[in-house]
Amino acid sequence: MHYLNALDSEFILRMVVMADETGIALPVRFNPFKHHRNYILSVLDSTPAEAIISLLDPVCNNYIDIYTGTMTTEAIVDAIIQILKSKQRFELADFTRWVASKNGYQQIKLEDQSEWVVRRGDLADRYIHIHPGRTGKFIIRFKGSTLKTIWLLKAICKDSEEIPSQEKVNQIRMLVGLSPVKRLDRNKGILKCYASFFNSPIRNQT
Repeated sequence: MHYLNALDSEFILRMVVMADETGIALPVRFNPFKHHRNYILSVLDSTPAEAIISLLDPVCNNYIDIYTGTMTTEAIVDAIIQILKSKQRFELADFTRWVASKNGYQQIKLEDQSEWVVRRGDLADRYIHIHPGRTGKFIIRFKGSTLKTIWLLKAICKDSEEIPSQEKVNQIRMLVGLSPVKRLDRNKGILKCYASFFNSPIRNQT
């Protein structure tokens, strides 16, 4: 693996973070690197593995819901904003009362039938926090620790059509502070997640 110097790595990370922020219209908060498959694929394809490791640091190890449909991040955010405006739920006070009336969150269904959770965000200028819901179309759900493993696998082995060995998987997990796995099963866990996320058939190694 080719290692970047600290300045190069910091620059790349800053560019990715800036792309996240500038691509999401105010007052919405949305993390596409955590919740939008096509966005994640573009980052994995264009960002060195060393920078991906740093991007994975804030990703939790709990279950994460990821949107796999064709709507762009901008289209999703715009659609949610328009729905909130049409229901008079867009302004801060109206939005806050609305989500508070149902345990702090509400759900919105978009035209592609995907469902999105909306919550009150912590930031004053991004008070509408959105992420995919567990239900609806175009949603996959895996543990964050499993997703971090397959994302880094793809970042390091961009051109490989084969699933790395258990030894390779555990080497990669160590890079992000995860414990080794005792075995790999193509029908669950890491290999199932890899196939689902990248639409890749699981091939035996020769």
